[in-house]
Amino acid sequence: MNVLSSFKQVTTFIFDVDGVLTDGTVLVLESGEMARSMNIKDGYALQLAIKKGYRIFIVSGSARSAVEKE
Repeated sequence: MNVLSSFKQVTTFIFDVDGVLTDGTVLVLESGEMARSMNIKDGYALQLAIKKGYRIFIVSGSARSAVEKE
């Protein structure tokens, strides 16, 4: 059995923003708000996955997440 054929059934990816998508850098803005730093390549990969029809869920333990979009 080809192991790659097992992945054809994958339709959804779930990422923890703090554990996977950030590089560990925290930027403190003038307002005092803390911002996470992410690699642009991750953003490109997420956009590509969405264009290919995959569902993407991003979770965060923060009470207010800057990655939230409706």
